[in-house]
Amino acid sequence: MYNMSLLLHEVGIFLLVLIFVGSLVQLNRVDDMMVYLRKMRIQSSMIMMVVFTPVFTGIVMMAAKHLEFTVANVVMILLSIVLIYFERRRIKPLKFASIAEEGAFEQYKKDATQILVAELALIIMITIWMYL
Repeated sequence: MYNMSLLLHEVGIFLLVLIFVGSLVQLNRVDDMMVYLRKMRIQSSMIMMVVFTPVFTGIVMMAAKHLEFTVANVVMILLSIVLIYFERRRIKPLKFASIAEEGAFEQYKKDATQILVAELALIIMITIWMYL
């Protein structure tokens, strides 16, 4: 049971990295704000579901280990909270009309790119730390 949960955790993290890279590519290739908004309305729920996949499998593994809190577990819990906050911050401007103002979409692209790069960097750093 624990090994299966660990495998699902790794697959969830791999999917998360793929989705963040795909979002970064999609964001940098888009020119039309309305096309991007339409795609993000569909993708935002999928992105949040994939963000919660490692969180859920981490909870299952913590329960299997009888809630042993190690430094690595605490760091991963904090990382998951930071990722949820960053994703919420990246998606929130798309739900309001303020993005339709002149130059606001370009500013959104800049901010969203920084958030995605930060998320990817955090995931890669924690992954390297876990495998060392």
